[in-house]
Amino acid sequence: MSDPYSADQPSTPQQAGPDPYGSGQQPGPQPEQPGHGAPGAPAHGAPQQGYPPQGQPPAYPQAPYPPAYGYAPDPPGKTMGIVGFVLAFVIAPAGIVVSAMALSESKKVGYDNVLGKWGLWLSIIFTALWVLYVLFIVLAVFGGMFAAFSSYDAYSAGQLSV
Repeated sequence: MSDPYSADQPSTPQQAGPDPYGSGQQPGPQPEQPGHGAPGAPAHGAPQQGYPPQGQPPAYPQAPYPPAYGYAPDPPGKTMGIVGFVLAFVIAPAGIVVSAMALSESKKVGYDNVLGKWGLWLSIIFTALWVLYVLFIVLAVFGGMFAAFSSYDAYSAGQLSV
């Protein structure tokens, strides 16, 4: 093991790469600059170290990678397409409206909203089946009532016998 305090180690600082903050100076003691004031202070009128020239923005260090911005936003209409697809199974007429709105929003930006299309078609099919079912029930009830009343009228007129 090597002892960092042993005498056989060189006492001179090692040369490092350029300053990552863009000052262009090597770390370690800096040479004296001529002028008045404190030792190491620049002469009057000389640009100060660490400040950019007047009128220019400060130079920031360049990151080795681009900054992270998080997730890309969803295309417009994608969430409404999902809601329209779910509504196709729950409340089909509302699914038609929401899915059509989702497809309209997605079409503006060129996004192919597959769930919006499925939601629209399924909502149309389920609404049509629901309308046919209600029509069948209404016809069955009124048809049965019509048959019952017509047979009652025939019985009361004496045309039917039991």
